[in-house]
Amino acid sequence: MSTMTLGTQSRLSLKTNRSKRGNSLKRKPKSPRKLTNAGQLLVRIIMGLLTLSLIAVLGVGLLYGYRLITSHPYFELKEINISGNKRLSHGEILRTADVSLGLNCMEMNIGEVEQKLSANPWIESTTVRRDFPNRLYIDIEEKIPAFWMRQGDALYFADARGTIIAPMNPGELASLPILSVADGVTEGPRVLTGILEKIKEGQTPFTQSQTAWIKLTSAHELEIFLDGHDMGKGLTVKLSTDRWEMQLERLKIVWRDLMRRNEFMDAAIIAASGDKIWIKKRQSPSMG
Repeated sequence: MSTMTLGTQSRLSLKTNRSKRGNSLKRKPKSPRKLTNAGQLLVRIIMGLLTLSLIAVLGVGLLYGYRLITSHPYFELKEINISGNKRLSHGEILRTADVSLGLNCMEMNIGEVEQKLSANPWIESTTVRRDFPNRLYIDIEEKIPAFWMRQGDALYFADARGTIIAPMNPGELASLPILSVADGVTEGPRVLTGILEKIKEGQTPFTQSQTAWIKLTSAHELEIFLDGHDMGKGLTVKLSTDRWEMQLERLKIVWRDLMRRNEFMDAAIIAASGDKIWIKKRQSPSMG
């Protein structure tokens, strides 16, 4: 009884041990195999080629679309509107801007058109605007000539600040005073714009049409010669460039007083010096 029992227990124990060994010898699942360096490089090359191919296809598509748009008659200019021009003609502006009917509206560079127009000496500023699909609007502001200026043997147009605009071309006519500015008169632009504004507003006893010439001298004096005075003999008005506004008000009082006393035609020069107004009378022929 005892021997059989021991044998049975031994067999059971052996079986149990084998079962445990069998469980311990089970295979672990294999981990995924990593790509080698060569494989990774190949994948990168393929992805790069695919990206370049996509970019190339998109580039060709965009180029084809651009050429299609810039050559399609739907975008050809059929109307060009120009405003603000007085001196320059419609044709001159179109030639300067290098635009014409039939030009493709999409192909046109607005910045280049404005740059070409701004290069014209008579154009102060310009705005160019497209109205799709086939209209163009050009608005310009021209420079306004206020004087003639002589340089050498030629006459030039100049603006209210005394800045030269352009030379006078044959056949051009304008009734403008001649301007002369001495070197070193830095206050010149301010004085000129100021006196012209006074004349325009009627705050001077003379008009611009009566003014033959204006000088800014090295002595910092503003000289204005009126050639319609006393049967064309002329009258010279002199003001200081640093006090000309105050002196102008005093000059107007003296001007009216001379008119009241019928002595105005005898005056050859009316000059302001400091706070005083001086009058130089014209010499009579008998005294000449």
